[in-house]
Amino acid sequence: MKIKDLMTPVERYQTLGLDASLSDVVNAIHDGAHRDILVVDDTGAFAGVVTMIDIIIALEPNYKKLNTNDLGSDILSNRFVADQFKEYNLWSNTLTDLCGKSLDLKARDLMHVPEDSHYIDENSDLEHGVHLYIMGATQPLIVRQNGTVTGILRMADVFDEIINRMSTCAD
Repeated sequence: MKIKDLMTPVERYQTLGLDASLSDVVNAIHDGAHRDILVVDDTGAFAGVVTMIDIIIALEPNYKKLNTNDLGSDILSNRFVADQFKEYNLWSNTLTDLCGKSLDLKARDLMHVPEDSHYIDENSDLEHGVHLYIMGATQPLIVRQNGTVTGILRMADVFDEIINRMSTCAD
């Protein structure tokens, strides 16, 4: 199976412009079927993606102060996590307080542009997508053809396909 057979085409995915607010993003997620929003520029071209993690980081901006190199280790001890929580004063305000302060943030400030390793060609085999997820690619994978974003490959869709195939093997 090819990625293009399993992906959600970009025209069926939720998109918002660069100047959409966090409030717009939240409403689109709440009203839609997806947990991510594609951000497009004025021409409708892919500019980035707002994921669940991006939204949580927007709510607690002190996460941006963390040294992400420290987080690259395979060992995140309870002590290390507790020290980071305290050192960066994370979640010192209530979620309600943080939420109220964040709703006017713009999609351009929330989104991230995926690294090259988080894109996959639509003609790649499904197994390549599975491998990317297992090796640590963030969700969702952005699907391209000839450099143009054509769709989104969500881990949930990949997993559903794996389960469907496994159920036919078990019969």
